[in-house]
Amino acid sequence: MRALILLAHPEPRSFNAHLATQAAEQLRHENLQVDVVDLYAEGFDPLEAADHHPHRLHPDHFDAQREQRHSAEQGQLPVEVQRHLQLLRATDLLILQFPLWWFAAPAMLKGWLDRVLVYGPMYNSRQRHEHGVMQGKRALLSVTTGSSARACAVDGREGDTRLLLWSLMYSLRYVGFEVMEPFVVHGVRSGLPADRVQAHDKAIAAATSDYRERLARWQRWPTVPFNDSDDFEDGVVLRADAAAHSPFIRHRDAG
Repeated sequence: MRALILLAHPEPRSFNAHLATQAAEQLRHENLQVDVVDLYAEGFDPLEAADHHPHRLHPDHFDAQREQRHSAEQGQLPVEVQRHLQLLRATDLLILQFPLWWFAAPAMLKGWLDRVLVYGPMYNSRQRHEHGVMQGKRALLSVTTGSSARACAVDGREGDTRLLLWSLMYSLRYVGFEVMEPFVVHGVRSGLPADRVQAHDKAIAAATSDYRERLARWQRWPTVPFNDSDDFEDGVVLRADAAAHSPFIRHRDAG
C-alpha cells in the first residue's frame, strides 16, 4: 500500500514538517510505501492560470474546468501537475499537513487543490462523492493551530476548528475519499522550530506520540460522515428524512 504526505509549510524546520516526518516514519514502519511532497520546497505554483495551458480549447477566454479537461485529454497537463496526479491516483492514504492560517489552509494548499484535482481525470458529473475516482481510499487532515484548544472549541473565540476544516474535507469527499476525522494539534507557536515547540510544551510532545500511535491503526481511524447522492431530492436538495451531518448541509428550519 502507498501513502502520500503533502506538506504545506514554508519553514523546513517547522513543527508541521516534523509531523510530516513522524507520519512518514510510522507509516513506513507499517510497511507502506510513502511519498512526501513539500510544496514550498519544490516551488509548486499554486495559481491556476491560462499560461499553464498553452494549447487552448478556447483561446479567446479562460475557463479553468474546460481547459483542464482539454489539456488532460491531449496529454498536455503541466509536468508538475502530471506528477502530482500520478502520486495522488496511486495512493491509498493521503495526508495533508498544514497550519491553520486566517481560519483556513494556506493558499499554497488551496492552489494545489485547484490545479491537481483536475476536471476530467479526478472528477466529472458521474464520478464524484461516493462514486468518485478516489473511492475506497482514505484522506486525513493533520493541522496545527497557534491558539489553544479552548479558543478553538465550539464556543471558543477562534471558532470551531473542525467546522472550519469542513470545506476542505468536503473537497476530498467530492473526489471520492473516505475522510478521516482530522488530527489537530493546538497551541503550536508560530516561528519556533519543532524541537523548541516540543520542549516548550509537554502536551504537544504527547500529541506527536499519540499521532504515531493512531497512524499505526490508520485503517481503523474514525471517518467523517457525509450524505450520499440518494439523500438528495433530484440530486440537489436534502431529503426531509435524510440525516444532516453538518451545519453546511442541513434541513431548513420549519416555518
